[in-house]
Amino acid sequence: MNKKYEISMPITAYIQVIGFSIILISQSFLLISLENVSFSRHLLLVIGIVLILTVIVVQMLLNTGIPKEIEITENGIKTNKLEFPINEIEKIIIQGYFIQSIGIKQIGKRFVSTKLHFRFKNDSELQIREWEQWAEENGIKVVKGTIYKWI
Repeated sequence: MNKKYEISMPITAYIQVIGFSIILISQSFLLISLENVSFSRHLLLVIGIVLILTVIVVQMLLNTGIPKEIEITENGIKTNKLEFPINEIEKIIIQGYFIQSIGIKQIGKRFVSTKLHFRFKNDSELQIREWEQWAEENGIKVVKGTIYKWI
């Protein structure tokens, strides 16, 4: 069974970008307001470093390289540049109810990779059922729950 699916970023990725953007804006306003007050230069340096780190994290979230399509095959899962054999997949996690996303947890990994956390663009209920059937045929556990991932 070889089948390709169009995918996009999960809703949680958008929430992360929005949250970090809010932190970035608030830190910018704080830095601007503190320049007029005679505070220690160390405090301004710390706030500046936090501001720079926030920009870096937002950039990382936006440029994680989430693939546009994913394919299931008899031997494993393929994305644009990566291939994951069945024997490297510990479980498939389905998160959410109305807007469901899928996370593929690899054996020996504590978190789901950002590149393996996605949602389907079209007809997600049918496609999730197909993934559940594929996982069952290949002996991969499918669970419903929270997807814990690292940037």
